[in-house]
Amino acid sequence: MRSIVVALFLTIAIGLGAFGQVSLKYGMSKVSIGGVGLGLVSQVARAIFTPHVLLGFILYGVSSCFWLVVISKWNLSFAYPMIAIGYIGVVFLSRVLFKEHVAPMQWIGIVMMVGGLAIITRFGASTGVAH
Repeated sequence: MRSIVVALFLTIAIGLGAFGQVSLKYGMSKVSIGGVGLGLVSQVARAIFTPHVLLGFILYGVSSCFWLVVISKWNLSFAYPMIAIGYIGVVFLSRVLFKEHVAPMQWIGIVMMVGGLAIITRFGASTGVAH
């Protein structure tokens, strides 16, 4: 399988995972969770079957299918750090969709993550062959 196709699968997996996380957050913002014991278990069970939470899980499931293709073709030590792109995407989506505040130190951390990803992409070995 060509590397560009694997990269596309990785991009799809990351995107679906990020949107899955946003869907979970939106769904959980409509559900009240509290308490302990069986009450908490029943609240979580009820939350799982709300539309946006369920959609979030489905997106994660589909994302995992694309991820399986990626890790079958690329080194895990190369591919797994790329998941950080999803973390960055979730921060931006949270800022835009939920109007969440992102502190300056968080932005610095994001810049550092981007730098780390650039280093991994440039010098990492996706298929066990050094660049």
